[in-house]
Amino acid sequence: MIITLFGASHPTEDEYKQAYELGKKIGLKGFILKNGSYGGTMEASAKGCREGGGIVIGVGVEGHTIDRKKKPNNYNSHIIVKPNKNERIIEMLDADVIIVLPGQIGTLEEMFISWVEAIVEDKKPVVIVGQKMSCFIEYLSTNNFIRKQQLKYIKLVDHIDEIEVIG
Repeated sequence: MIITLFGASHPTEDEYKQAYELGKKIGLKGFILKNGSYGGTMEASAKGCREGGGIVIGVGVEGHTIDRKKKPNNYNSHIIVKPNKNERIIEMLDADVIIVLPGQIGTLEEMFISWVEAIVEDKKPVVIVGQKMSCFIEYLSTNNFIRKQQLKYIKLVDHIDEIEVIG
């Protein structure tokens, strides 16, 4: 099973720890982790996955210079390089499960693209983790940015222990 993980490139300490724990759970289950290949929650989850005995596929962008290190992290088992961020996201959507941790604008872009893909293709719900993310979705729903029937394509959980596939 391939699990794609989206999250912050500049996480808080708690978000970094959560990504590490999630990566470790994925690795211990024998699943493949696919993420953005760089720093932050991508590095944390990759490190956890590798320490749990798992495989990490990092998906980067040719000429990427946004990350502080300006290169993929050292925990990737394999690296796929795409010519632009749009193709990178399309590659990331090729997974059995998509999990979104708290993040900034790039993570929100990835979340919305994943969510729309789930709606259009009638796929499994995107798992969205954390109170901050739940509050954001609630705001969007309350203010009619989201139709009720679109909510069935996401699964909100407060903590990574609530993610069924890795529980």
